[in-house]
Amino acid sequence: MAGDSLEVDVREQNGVLVVRFSGGLGWSTYMRVQDVLLDCATRELTGVVVELDDLVAESPALLVVFDVVWLSAARWPGISLSLVVGDHRLRSALESRGLPRHIPMYSTTAAALAAVVRLRYEDRVDAALPACRCGPHVAERITERACERWGVQSLLDVAPQVAVELVSHVEDDSALALLLRMRNDKMSVAVRTTTRLDLRQWHTMRRNVASIAVCNFTMGETPAGGGRHIIWALLDVPEDSQRPPSYLDDAAAFTHQA
Repeated sequence: MAGDSLEVDVREQNGVLVVRFSGGLGWSTYMRVQDVLLDCATRELTGVVVELDDLVAESPALLVVFDVVWLSAARWPGISLSLVVGDHRLRSALESRGLPRHIPMYSTTAAALAAVVRLRYEDRVDAALPACRCGPHVAERITERACERWGVQSLLDVAPQVAVELVSHVEDDSALALLLRMRNDKMSVAVRTTTRLDLRQWHTMRRNVASIAVCNFTMGETPAGGGRHIIWALLDVPEDSQRPPSYLDDAAAFTHQA
């Protein structure tokens, strides 16, 4: 069947991940497509462009996979996701189904790349945490330095403690990563892990974060592919926090890829 064979090619182009699917999108390969895209969307700092012209869908209904990924990835970290569809028949099949509902679609890869809104490198932190009791303390210190660097002094008593709370609730035998993002008036604090929290743990963590935060916040969990998940808290930056130009020269000390 058409959906039994699928090839995936991932390359970096101008700081963006370009994913080309070749072969069949069927019921047997649906989850692979979803996992590949979730993995790309949650580890790439700028954006993901998906080339679809060589993909044959066993059923038009399966094309909803791209909206499913967008709805997950857009919550955190909000990575740009776009489709490249030059084939008129495939474009018609998508549009007849009202797809994609949320994702921009372009005729060429060059056009999709040109439309990506780029997140400045200095506005992100990906840090691997040590697998020991000092993990929460390390996360706290990294977050403190990020707040200072980004000029959000009003969150210095909030974001680092939120990081401690997230890290303290995750018991993971594999590498745990602290992920921080700063975009306009929102700062996100998150951990990438293979651990799944039960409802009791979620309730306790939300309650604790609510007692810490003195600003509006939201929390959630986003699948990241490969059995991993991103547990995140999105904090509103108060209007009186002014962000000065980046001035620290030791960014590499805490802005490395996990």
